[in-house]
Amino acid sequence: MKKNLVLILNLLGMILLMTPACAREGTPKTVPLWLYWNPERQDNVNAATKEGIAVAEKYGYKKVRMEGRVFPQPVTGTVPLKLFWNPTRGDNITVATKEGESDALNYGYQFVRIEGYVYPQTQTGTVPLLLYWDSVRQDNDTVSTADGEKDAKNAGYRLVRIEGYVFPAD
Repeated sequence: MKKNLVLILNLLGMILLMTPACAREGTPKTVPLWLYWNPERQDNVNAATKEGIAVAEKYGYKKVRMEGRVFPQPVTGTVPLKLFWNPTRGDNITVATKEGESDALNYGYQFVRIEGYVYPQTQTGTVPLLLYWDSVRQDNDTVSTADGEKDAKNAGYRLVRIEGYVFPAD
């Protein structure tokens, strides 16, 4: 009996260690990360905040699909998903890595806002958030769905890096 109790307690401890922090804290609410497209600008933009959605729609961007789900507020173990804008290129870029932010700033992008919070490493139940680049259009595209990847590849975009990990689109 004592051996069984010790075994059960050890198993529970292992499960707790393998469970993402958000699940242990009581899973916080996530919000959709939308992909928008502006055919005149030939530009993709991601939006998860009310302000991001309103600005995208104000400037003629059309909603394409939900690319995933992000946290609207910081959660233990997450990093900000940052939106940048380059007025010369007319391009938005959404990044969460130090490399992504550094590249954005080095290429003349200006910080706009935080669109949400993502995990920097894979967690149970998450999928990679992928950054693609098209040198002809001078456009970045950040996606996590199979359709997003397919559309990016079919349009000639090349994979740059994983920017973080999000929960899958509904």
